[in-house]
Amino acid sequence: MPNQLAVSVRHDHTLIGLFENQKLVELFLDRPDQESCVGNIYVGKVVRILNNIQAAFVNIGLPKDGFLAGDDVEEQESDKQKHKRRHAPISERLKVGQLIPVQVEKDEIADKGKKLTMDISLPGRFFVYFPCQKKVNISKRVEDRKERKRLKDLLEETDGADEGGWIVRTVAEGASRKELLRDAKTLIKTWKEISAKVAKAKEPMVVHRELTPLEQVLRDHYNDNFDRILVDSLRVKQHIDRFVRGLSSSLLPRRVTKYVEPDELLETFHFRKELERAMSRKVWLDCGGYLIIEETETLTAIDVNTGKNVKGGANLDALLRTNLEAAHEIGRQLRLRGLGGIIVVDFIDMKSSKEYDQVIKALQDSLSKDKTAFDITTFSEIGLVQITRKRTGESLITALSEECHHCHGNGRILTLRN
Repeated sequence: MPNQLAVSVRHDHTLIGLFENQKLVELFLDRPDQESCVGNIYVGKVVRILNNIQAAFVNIGLPKDGFLAGDDVEEQESDKQKHKRRHAPISERLKVGQLIPVQVEKDEIADKGKKLTMDISLPGRFFVYFPCQKKVNISKRVEDRKERKRLKDLLEETDGADEGGWIVRTVAEGASRKELLRDAKTLIKTWKEISAKVAKAKEPMVVHRELTPLEQVLRDHYNDNFDRILVDSLRVKQHIDRFVRGLSSSLLPRRVTKYVEPDELLETFHFRKELERAMSRKVWLDCGGYLIIEETETLTAIDVNTGKNVKGGANLDALLRTNLEAAHEIGRQLRLRGLGGIIVVDFIDMKSSKEYDQVIKALQDSLSKDKTAFDITTFSEIGLVQITRKRTGESLITALSEECHHCHGNGRILTLRN
């Protein structure tokens, strides 16, 4: 079934829901009062170098200094020069007071400042351009050899493309030469404009802003598999139409943007119900089992339970069925909740290695459409599966809630009285 986007516009926020097979799989939040800086590029001034941890604090013109790790210090150099300098102490690569171009990799989380990098990336619809790199990497999901060669040859023929590195995105497969060239040339031109601003800068300042959350969703997710985009604001509908036309000549917003009344949109897509489910620690499965999802600062723990599915744990088929359904739901919940870092899953014990392999495959399938980098390990000796997923910002529960002033986030209140 085609995918759909639902855009609900309110006076203080915009909710963007991505639906696959009529199920909400990702939820994006745009709040003007909590604007993300991820992807923004700044001229920053090095204010402090910490040799003991090989890192630096950088003033980017915001109230709180950003954090730059030594491994993220990059320059436009040859691979040989870069390898030699990478192993040098950070104090030899950076100086206090030095102005450098940096990009925000992660927003502030808790008391941690913004994470910065000098390995700048500029994402487009079909490509991601890395000015400080030289390699060309093509998405593993583009499997056809002839197509991979076509895409690589096209970059080699593009003026200026050899000055940086590239990632060819999955959506580039089958795209026309004209569209691909336009995207690559736009990214090269954008970097030249940024470089000119960096060269002229005398103090910390922003030199490039990433697209809005809605524009990022359209750029990264919208394709021919979409049936429609429903939006409850005429102003935003017009903006979507213009933006989609600029994305690609083959993506006409003919069938796409349809205006619906706000209450109708919320009712049709059950936004409120899905939000409440995404904030709950317990997620019920259709088979009667359930997940317990515990998000902590260190990691996220997910426990799979049979619930109402079996009695006494005697039905082995029911155990496998619960695990398989849980695996599919876990993939959706990770995307929906924006969970990153280390995720540990405790599935129900099974009998055969074949069943364990089936569960791992189901988990991989459930995350196959995830655009965020992830890795899944096989079952450990004690029956746990570890997933690592790139953390790009706050999780949904952190973004949409605040710490309880009674228990201060502990989730428990002491019952003893004096």
